Amino acid sequence: METGRYIVLLKDQQKAALKKIEKELEVNITSSELLSKDNRSYEIIDQDNGVLYKNLGILVVDNMDEAQLKSAVKNESNAIVYYEKEREFFPADELQLINELKKQSAGLTEKISELEKYITSKPLPQKSFVEMEWGLKAIGLENTHYTGKGVDICILDTGLETSHPDFSSEEIEGKSFIDGEDWNRDPNGHGTHCAGVATGNTRSDTGKRYGIAKDCNLKIAKVLADNGRGTTSSVIDAIDWAITKKYRILSLSLAAPVKLDDQPSVLFETIGERALENNCLIIAAAGNDSNRPQIPQPVSMPANSKSIMAVGAIDGQMKIAKFSNAGINPSTGGNINVCAPGVDIISAYPKNSKNKKNFYYTMSGTSMAAPHVSGLAALYMEQFPDKSAKEIWELIENKARPIEGIKYRDIGNGLIQVYL
Repeated sequence: METGRYIVLLKDQQKAALKKIEKELEVNITSSELLSKDNRSYEIIDQDNGVLYKNLGILVVDNMDEAQLKSAVKNESNAIVYYEKEREFFPADELQLINELKKQSAGLTEKISELEKYITSKPLPQKSFVEMEWGLKAIGLENTHYTGKGVDICILDTGLETSHPDFSSEEIEGKSFIDGEDWNRDPNGHGTHCAGVATGNTRSDTGKRYGIAKDCNLKIAKVLADNGRGTTSSVIDAIDWAITKKYRILSLSLAAPVKLDDQPSVLFETIGERALENNCLIIAAAGNDSNRPQIPQPVSMPANSKSIMAVGAIDGQMKIAKFSNAGINPSTGGNINVCAPGVDIISAYPKNSKNKKNFYYTMSGTSMAAPHVSGLAALYMEQFPDKSAKEIWELIENKARPIEGIKYRDIGNGLIQVYL
């Protein structure tokens, strides 16, 4: 889906440079400094008005003349250095892949049917769901007393069901970047599940542990609508807000597929770099476009940017997940940095038509792997409060454990581990 919007990267945000852009593009520019709960970017952006995200140096405009943008990039006296059309993002879980394949490729019916049967019909263990907590054991959580206390983790996803018993008593700050939808409701469930993996504590029904950074400060940015769809501008808007709030960790379980030899987005590479400069670490799901053991697909956007940590998924047998994307575009960007548990992961979930029995649900995807890393990053930040976001990234990679028989292209430095 194309929205008609363009995402524009600027080298200069001085008043004179912005005035020149306003004149040439015939658009009024509003700084993100002026945004508030009563003044949202999605209410401002139209054919006459654009929003400049000051922390990122990125301008979002609507229905521009692309020839004008091309001309501006070629003109060295203009502050515009790059632009691209807005993209659409989806949750990076394996069932979401199936839904999109159904809509986009009627010719893949047989493949979709096979994948859907595997996901929905595979037998669940006869014992309690608590046995699904294999992921916490795999990263060595029982070996640390750190809980992420005092560290801000922001989940950029479909929102959070704050009525869930595991979150209802917490003080949680959030903001919606989707017009007409609240951040504190999550009929989709994907965002609540990811928040539970990164920041949950124990199940309200069994008392068993399922989340990682249980004492962190949970923050929510709703960038995907209730139907699971979002756009570049909503993601950028949320990242700019989170940097302004000085949040240390941004967890993105969302992805837009790329093709072999596609170059990473200059926009997201710049965003990742500017986040790190602001002591903020962005962690993103590698995507679920693969169908192993056939040839895997390349790391999705935005995880394919070198300044954003890309997370692959493994299963409980320490094998690469069949859906997990791989670093097969290394010359153009798109390496996997680390891997984390991403198959049969139980976490918090709203009661809805898909989950009628209790407040927990099992999901698979690199969506589930990314918040494992985000939760671990919070433990590291509590343990090493003086280290920068870049140094925490290096620690996560250096402490990861290689898995015998799995290629670097699939898991990067290996399976994340607590710091001992």
